[in-house]
Amino acid sequence: MRRKIFTYAIITFFSIMALGCEKVSSDGKVELYLLDSYKTVREHSCQIDETTVKTKANPLISYDDFISYDPLTHEFLLSDRTVKVINNTEQSVHGIAFAIKANGEIIYTGYFWPSYSSATCDWVYIDPIMTSFDNKMEVCLGYPGPMPGQEIPDKRNDSRIIKIFKRDHKLVE
Repeated sequence: MRRKIFTYAIITFFSIMALGCEKVSSDGKVELYLLDSYKTVREHSCQIDETTVKTKANPLISYDDFISYDPLTHEFLLSDRTVKVINNTEQSVHGIAFAIKANGEIIYTGYFWPSYSSATCDWVYIDPIMTSFDNKMEVCLGYPGPMPGQEIPDKRNDSRIIKIFKRDHKLVE
């Protein structure tokens, strides 16, 4: 009888622990989503208020289409399929907003901002035109470059992104 009670106590204890612990996904991935809606932090700014972001249901770039990431140059090497998708996405001189997610959580936001745009952007951007040359997608700060006194939080090498790419041998070291 004591053994039975002890066994039930152990099972109950581990059940409570399992339900109370935060689950960490072992299949984490990095993906790029276009945004359905968002607001900027102030008028005449491109800085996205990330608390207002709603992404599309499906990623524009899935994890399998990221071949590698170079944290020194902030460049993603992309599959040929993804480059075609980007080339076929209609661009705007005022940018197309996106979010980079790791494990389903938004890490940072930015814009696909084509280099033929004469508008400036005080936020993170990717030039979609340059991606088609060598399948590399560079993530940059401020278009055409950071303005004096401008502060753009740099989350491009967030530890969650680095950890996932390193785990899957996709990190350029």
